[in-house]
Amino acid sequence: MSSFSQFISKNILGIGGLILLFISVMIIWGNLIDYNIFKNGFEVNAKVVEAPENCLNISSRGGFCKLQYNNKMYVVKAGKKFCHLVSQKNEVKMLTDENLSQLLFPGEFNDFEFASGFILFTLATFIIFKNFSKS
Repeated sequence: MSSFSQFISKNILGIGGLILLFISVMIIWGNLIDYNIFKNGFEVNAKVVEAPENCLNISSRGGFCKLQYNNKMYVVKAGKKFCHLVSQKNEVKMLTDENLSQLLFPGEFNDFEFASGFILFTLATFIIFKNFSKS
């Protein structure tokens, strides 16, 4: 067995922990952006370009809509929760930041999303620490 394979087999848990750490940091970063829009953003009226016709047929992963604001197109996941706001409508109230980087439905951000990234971060740190402390 090569030395690289031995390294991988001995440290697979630590490598998995590093991957989980990277994913958790990306989740935290995205949630911080959403939190900033939720707390400091302002309300705008976006034009509904394309939306689901019937909210009853949307799967848990579906329900995307195209919105236009300030001559920019945004693809936003409405899902079952927010489909009624865009289905068969011409405009919808959304939240955005000063950079107009993205649009959020009012009430889309919840505290568990914010906490989930930190829970994953803690788990990843524990896995990494546990793996490298046994070596």
